[in-house]
Amino acid sequence: MRNLTPALVAAAPSPLCSRLLSHHAYIPRTARSSNSAQCAAKNAVVSSDEESPVKFGRKSYWDGMYEGTGDRPAESYSWYCGWDELAPFWTELVPDKGARVLVPGTGNDVTPCGVYDAGWNDITAFDYSEAGVERARKLFGERRRGVDVVHADARDLPFEEASFDAVLDKGTLDAIYIAGKDSFVRAVREFGRVVSPGGVYVCVSSVVLPDDLYAAFSPSVWEIIHDGSLAFAPDGEATIDLGSELYSWRRRQNGG
Repeated sequence: MRNLTPALVAAAPSPLCSRLLSHHAYIPRTARSSNSAQCAAKNAVVSSDEESPVKFGRKSYWDGMYEGTGDRPAESYSWYCGWDELAPFWTELVPDKGARVLVPGTGNDVTPCGVYDAGWNDITAFDYSEAGVERARKLFGERRRGVDVVHADARDLPFEEASFDAVLDKGTLDAIYIAGKDSFVRAVREFGRVVSPGGVYVCVSSVVLPDDLYAAFSPSVWEIIHDGSLAFAPDGEATIDLGSELYSWRRRQNGG
């Protein structure tokens, strides 16, 4: 488990978060083509968070990135790791390829395309940047049928309770946490609402303090599977290959 003290974060939040997010990035080898996804969700309520002191916590930063005016590639860019590194752990945690999968903060990450191509075809992805939604639709492409890409805010998700069996989060809670701890807690609460009993939340994170993750994913609602410490997949792959820490939880059957 990583050794980050609250004092260090408080002393220099902006450089710390920038370092963690920029040094653990993964640029995939390929970009994919375009698609327009269907959505049966209600209208989203999206906040801009422009008051955040750190750029990763501001919606304008992500809009610029996806529109091609930011400091990272607009076509495709993956935080931390790609599908190849994540696949052994995802396959172990979500063995049912009929699972209803939610991908928050999808943007221009090609990892969800890898999830689809590996057989998990019931995917709903969302981003709170309209430009991120358009990038995701292009990456999924027309041949990946049945994928919904939604404009939504993680703090006010436009989905019914127990709508999903698995969530794949690569750095989304990190960005929300930077925007503010209250936003982070609200988002985790919303994920708890839309994940079905027995469903899993898979989180690749390098920013959120472990104690804050453990507190937000309340033990009364979630059973912890991976706690951020070194872990191995059945065939020996190690979480060190993810470029970050792996956390995962299972939604309790009778969680509040």
